[in-house]
Amino acid sequence: MTRIPYIVGTIAMLAMLGCAPEAPKASKTAEPTPQAPATAAKESSATPTPDGVLPLNYMDAATALSVDDFAKAKESLAALAKETTGEMQAEAQAAANAKDIVAMRESFKELSAIASKLQLPPDYAVAYCPMYKGGSKWVQKKETLANPYYGKAMQTCGSFVN
Repeated sequence: MTRIPYIVGTIAMLAMLGCAPEAPKASKTAEPTPQAPATAAKESSATPTPDGVLPLNYMDAATALSVDDFAKAKESLAALAKETTGEMQAEAQAAANAKDIVAMRESFKELSAIASKLQLPPDYAVAYCPMYKGGSKWVQKKETLANPYYGKAMQTCGSFVN
């Protein structure tokens, strides 16, 4: 029985190390890298917005999820679904219709895969969390990380990839 605290401590330490930001590497890494916005927009079957720029409602939803605000995220995702088309619209609507924040975050991962390939507003970047569902991207301001997948529990888990 005295070994249990050591095992729990070891597991907690390993989980924390998995979220430590990585130093930039000169060589290729296993971490996915975003495509150039122009290339990605041409390859996408959806036209998310008339100008191909990621709508601000996406960022509002990401911010709301990062602070565990289900109602605000739902509102932002519903607005995003109304202003987009194609695959992005379908993913935004699926996330907006989620029954709880856990399901919403799962749908948000699919939405973020699309969003991370679009032209980003100034001062925004793609971020990456290696721990959520095998690795997940999202878009946010180039400031302190605000992980939408873990919310307040692990808000700074991840790193910027561009």
